[in-house]
Amino acid sequence: VSVLYCVVFYPLKKQSLFTNKMVQKSHKGKVLGKEKKLAAVAARRKAVAARAKKDDTRWKRVLAKLPAAKKADYSAMAKVARRGVTRRAANRKSERKPDSVAYECTLHIGKNLKGRTFHKRAPTAVKKIREFAHTLMRTKDNRIDASLNNFLWSRGVKGVPKRVRVLIQRKVAEQGENASKRKHLYTVITHVPTESFEGKLTKAVV
Repeated sequence: VSVLYCVVFYPLKKQSLFTNKMVQKSHKGKVLGKEKKLAAVAARRKAVAARAKKDDTRWKRVLAKLPAAKKADYSAMAKVARRGVTRRAANRKSERKPDSVAYECTLHIGKNLKGRTFHKRAPTAVKKIREFAHTLMRTKDNRIDASLNNFLWSRGVKGVPKRVRVLIQRKVAEQGENASKRKHLYTVITHVPTESFEGKLTKAVV
């Protein structure tokens, strides 16, 4: 009888604990009133502001003790107008880039194909190159040239080259008479044959 009693009682005990946790979760956030919640949020913001002020004071002391040569390395930090603004945002230029631009860059495809199934490697490489062009040029229409496609598939579906040098050009599509006034930009990605990738960085092509 004792064995039967334990078998019946154990699930009931587990169920009661589970329901208690459910009740606690359902009441979470309702224990505090509205005023106490606002007070807790205000206290948290005050603590964060105090910590930020303390860090700023500390770094001002550190920068004050640095020699002139070291201060020059941190000159970019002084250009940040307020806390939380990145250097790139602070130095961002307001002028718009021209519609027709071109960049020559090296893409490391091997890191995107690691662990990928063999029959998906070449299609994945094409997809990743299109995604890179979309990020760089902000165009939805990204076209792979035949020369680049032949280079990617030259060793078969699984023997995709680890690196490739490409020329990415953004162009304005020709529109007919009944077309909309909005410009249609598209990107053409072409293969650039090269013997070595050493020292070749991304550069703008005029």
